[in-house]
Amino acid sequence: MIEPNRDAPASQDPQRLLQKEAQFWDLQEEKIDSLYARPHDWRFVPKIAEKIIQPRVDTLLRLLDTHKGKIKSLVDIGCGNGWLCHATAKRGIHSIGIDLSPKKIATARRMAQEQGIADRCEFVAGDVMTWAPKHKVDLLTSHGSLHHFPEFQKALDHMVEHHLKPDGLMLFVEPNHEGMAPEVAQFLLKYAQHPFWKRFFDIEFYLEVTGKKTLEGPEGAVDEMNVRHESPAGKEFFGEHIELDAFFSAHFDVIERHFYHYFSSHATNAFYVFMKSKLIRGLWRLALPWIVRRDTRLLRDPKYQQYAEDGLWFMRRKAPPA
Repeated sequence: MIEPNRDAPASQDPQRLLQKEAQFWDLQEEKIDSLYARPHDWRFVPKIAEKIIQPRVDTLLRLLDTHKGKIKSLVDIGCGNGWLCHATAKRGIHSIGIDLSPKKIATARRMAQEQGIADRCEFVAGDVMTWAPKHKVDLLTSHGSLHHFPEFQKALDHMVEHHLKPDGLMLFVEPNHEGMAPEVAQFLLKYAQHPFWKRFFDIEFYLEVTGKKTLEGPEGAVDEMNVRHESPAGKEFFGEHIELDAFFSAHFDVIERHFYHYFSSHATNAFYVFMKSKLIRGLWRLALPWIVRRDTRLLRDPKYQQYAEDGLWFMRRKAPPA
């Protein structure tokens, strides 16, 4: 699990880093069509992504439905194009999204208008640390944004204190493990280097995306405005880890926790995204629902949970001591 530095980074002025982060996501939004046209990650292949994230979507919808009497409003931190706010607004929840990128926010507003839910959505371009909603909300949520914050605990405490009602809920989906489980990495590397199978992999594109010189080599230096790579804040804090599961358990009352993507996501990049053979891509697509179900079963076991790509935590404040 990636942890932003607990102290402001020496190599970056915090305000300058925020500006670079906003520029990165603005640039990604400008180039979004090209990313979908030549995806470098399974998240940019909609029909594939839908299958991989279905277990997580099912969990999100179940939690919202189970607690619909308690969740009338929410703030989505780092909302991007507003996809979550659009979905929750359709369920009658007043949904507020905030993001550093003005262009992401413009897209979120446009899509809300197109879907006829603009009256149930608010979108703000800015820094969540210097902004506060008019009224505190019932749910504070983030999907892959919290790990970009410097001074992680301080930032989270601030948002909980200033944005969330005293009896409010939290729902965070964050990276749980950086990279693949060792056995998954060995399996994929074996096929990528096999004399017969390697001709089917687009190794050149993989190396271009990762900045590597060889399959086994470390990631190289990639221009921070390369939208196929990590964002400036993500790179600034890359490689510094905290066990989010333990952190959340120590600071909050964890109602539910779930883990996603052990093998399916990494293997989809190998056998679909970076795969030249249309036959293998087609077979992988057919097999993917079964592979996702297998992931779901495996991730009930802590032995596999530690290597899950993503974790989901549904929480509330701890009750004060009696």
